Amino acid sequence: MLKRLLTFGFVALMSMAVSAENLPADPTKPATSFVVSDVEKGATKFIVSSLITGKKRNLAVVNGQSVYVGDLVDGAKVLKISRQGVHLEVLGERQFISLTERQGFSKKKSVK
Repeated sequence: MLKRLLTFGFVALMSMAVSAENLPADPTKPATSFVVSDVEKGATKFIVSSLITGKKRNLAVVNGQSVYVGDLVDGAKVLKISRQGVHLEVLGERQFISLTERQGFSKKKSVK
C-alpha cells in the first residue's frame, strides 16, 4: 500500500513538472528572435525639441531624450550641440538636425 502511494505521489510530481514546461513564455523577458532596428536600416528620424547652450556645457532634447555631447540617442552619437542644432553621427555619416526643422511651432513672438 505504501509502495503504491509513493508511486502515485512520484507520478503526480512528475506530471506537474511536465505541465510547467508547457506554460507560455515569460512576458517580461525579451524575445529571442533577432530584430533589425530602424537605426540599422537608417530609417530613424531625429527630432530636436529643445536646446540649452551655455559657456560650459550644452544640452539638447533629441527624440524626447536629454543628451549631451558624446551621448547616444536611438543609435546615433551626439557629436556637437550648438545654438543652431545638433550634429549626430548615424551609421558612420554625419547629420545636422536643426531646431527650426520642427513643424507645428512658430518662431514669432505673440503680441499682446
